[in-house]
Amino acid sequence: MGPLEGVRVLEFTVFQQGPQASLVFADMGAQVIKVEPPQFGDLGRVIGSVGEERFSPYFLAHNRGKRSMSLNLKNKEAVSICLDLAAKTDVAIHNFRPGVMERLGLGYDEMRDRNEQIIYGHASGWGPEGPRAKHPAFDLAAQAQGGIVGVTGEAGGYPLPAGAAIADYVGALNLATAVISALYSRERTGKGQRIDTSLLGGQIAMQAWEIQHYITHRDLGRAGRGHAYLPTIWRVFQTSDSYVVVGGLPENRWPKFCAALELPEIEHDERFAGYGVRMGNMAELYEILDEAFLKKTSDEWMELLKEADCICAPVATYEDLIDDPQVRANDYIVDVDHPTQGRLPVVGAPWRFSETPAKIAPAAPELGEHTEEVLQELGYSWDRIEELRSQGALG
Repeated sequence: MGPLEGVRVLEFTVFQQGPQASLVFADMGAQVIKVEPPQFGDLGRVIGSVGEERFSPYFLAHNRGKRSMSLNLKNKEAVSICLDLAAKTDVAIHNFRPGVMERLGLGYDEMRDRNEQIIYGHASGWGPEGPRAKHPAFDLAAQAQGGIVGVTGEAGGYPLPAGAAIADYVGALNLATAVISALYSRERTGKGQRIDTSLLGGQIAMQAWEIQHYITHRDLGRAGRGHAYLPTIWRVFQTSDSYVVVGGLPENRWPKFCAALELPEIEHDERFAGYGVRMGNMAELYEILDEAFLKKTSDEWMELLKEADCICAPVATYEDLIDDPQVRANDYIVDVDHPTQGRLPVVGAPWRFSETPAKIAPAAPELGEHTEEVLQELGYSWDRIEELRSQGALG
């Protein structure tokens, strides 16, 4: 039994930001009902899909453990079904542009009329107000306007987005955190509420100290192979076979670091002998370190640096990650039995509860797989379900 056991979530979301937020609820034990349009459903179902069964790793990653209803929300009877669901739902979330759900008759006011305790979460691209509020947005655009692309990459080169959809993920976690907080508030006050989060807001919040540093000290340039604002060794180094990172070397680690690199002469070099002096000569120090790291493999450096208690890590590929013993020991990636793919590694939960553990579902639902089942739970008869289907309300 997960910590959100007994909570019902009604989801009107597509792609990643919204679905990944409701995945948090599903992994925590909530019942998540995903409402999708007929024919194609959430277009995340076709991203990267392979094989005759159109298996999509993208959709699996964000929609495990949910139930799917296929409803035509342009049909008034389908909207009525959603409001019936809202009457018995704790949380409703969507990630459409502002105004879309209101035009459909499924805005916060309509759902609150049916259930005054409902938590209504909206994850937008740009936030509910301002000149871009109603513009479309994806992860890449939010990374760019949110500033992270502008500080990533080498000086003089292209600004670079992250190699993962970080705006979507941060936005998803912000929505999930806000919803769970609102559920806690409702336990104390009995009141539901509306929540607004966005991709852009998440990107700015994610860089709180960097932005505050800029406001105080102005621009220090691109991050390059490390972080422009950190006054310490913080860098990616090339080894003889790949790459490692070293991050943070206070005075108590400096002697052991020099010994591990077989560079005892730099420990007391007047250019690097003290922290403040060392930070003023980082360019010269990096030239020496870059040359030194090329002399051994990443595995060899990791053994030496871990023995010296340095903060370090290999630059892992996804292939490395899947079988990483540290990752596996904490169930950050787990093996499950998928109904069509067989035994399959999936990304697990990044948190652990001692009394109410998360349960990692092995599969995402087929489009509309649970439509009739959910309608019957609402008290709809088979005759009424067939009538709704003939009226074009169901997918």
